[in-house]
Amino acid sequence: KRFATGLVIRIPCPSNTAKTKISVSKGRAKYDVVHHAIVWRIKRLAGEAEATLSCTAQLSTVTKSTVWSRPPIEADFVVPMVTASGLAVRYLRVVEKSTYSAEKWVKYSSRAGSYQIRI
Repeated sequence: KRFATGLVIRIPCPSNTAKTKISVSKGRAKYDVVHHAIVWRIKRLAGEAEATLSCTAQLSTVTKSTVWSRPPIEADFVVPMVTASGLAVRYLRVVEKSTYSAEKWVKYSSRAGSYQIRI
């Protein structure tokens, strides 16, 4: 069964966000004041599994009214033992002239590049 590891989801918030109340079904989430985003971290998530995040944000009053641009939601993750291209190593040969015995193995890993979702 496939799974993702090191899943980090960044949900942008308006810069005048004062306080947040966050609840998640899996992992940990907190509001990052520096980047004005909710950062949700899940160590491992099985394929076809579902995780939910609910959040209430309290905004502070601002003196100058500006329109929020709604930046995209970002996700970073790794799917081990999978290659997105379908590339597979069928044969591996190690030539070693010394008495050292090399172990032959291949690590497959797919890493999310720039995965963004606009709402």
